[in-house]
Amino acid sequence: MGKKWWPNEKVLKHLFQNFMLKTIAILMPGDMGHGCGKAFRKNNFRVVTCLSQRSIRTKKLADLSGIEDLGTIENVVENSDIILSILPPEFALQQAKTVNDVILKKEKHITYVDCNAVSPETALKINDSISSKFCNFIDGGIIGFNPIVENGQTRLYISGPNTQPVKLLHKKGFIIKDLGLEIGKASAMKMVYASATKGTFALHAAVITASKKLNLFDEYVEELKYSKPKILEAMEKMVPKIPIDAARWEGEMYEIAKTFKRENITPKFHEGAAEMMELAHRTPIAEETRENFDKSRSLSEAADMLVKAIKK
Repeated sequence: MGKKWWPNEKVLKHLFQNFMLKTIAILMPGDMGHGCGKAFRKNNFRVVTCLSQRSIRTKKLADLSGIEDLGTIENVVENSDIILSILPPEFALQQAKTVNDVILKKEKHITYVDCNAVSPETALKINDSISSKFCNFIDGGIIGFNPIVENGQTRLYISGPNTQPVKLLHKKGFIIKDLGLEIGKASAMKMVYASATKGTFALHAAVITASKKLNLFDEYVEELKYSKPKILEAMEKMVPKIPIDAARWEGEMYEIAKTFKRENITPKFHEGAAEMMELAHRTPIAEETRENFDKSRSLSEAADMLVKAIKK
């Protein structure tokens, strides 16, 4: 008899990885989600979604990233191992309830990761809305730009009783950081981080708008050049861009305010930040996207638009 062939360790590992190929669902593949999907596909995951009633832009982003549209939430649940919820925070709870209805109907065992910018209180509500019999809920908070922009260094903070299933994405699109067993801990991390970053963006927008209304824009900018050039640099970089994300960030500011209030810290900073986001969303810039954003727009031009958007 001839010598029997037996695969070496490298071949066995490859066969095992292909046999264990996981399907990751992303609801929904917007600015963050489509980048996640593209990164996961590069790491040999199957990535799916449901694009019914989504915008033309979202459908285009999903298509460019190679994310499969399965048509319905039912198909997504049936064919997925892990669902990542990535959408504006005000829709997070309702989406979880919608997915849970399908999970119960199909009695499908699945992992659901809420990656939205929600308060710990909202994260607990989402957890309570999902069947613990069939669904493993993981609280998540994404920090950074999407994994394509961040070259795989986007951080996903997670917490919950069983976070192991999502750790297969570590260094395959995300850097996973586990904060322990407590639901709400990962969301709290996102809230604290965004309270400083996006909260500061809103403050800068408010200040530069006030300088315009008080006819002090040029003088104020000149003073910043002299005494605080880094603040001016940050304003010039971010204020003209705020409106393209303002609709999503408004809800995030209210979630941060809710988080602070629960800890007996004033929520008023971020309630005010939410109002600035709402103002920014009323400017013409809000009609633009990250794909067609006018990068030549100056800080002065953006401030003029914010002034014009103020309700009399």
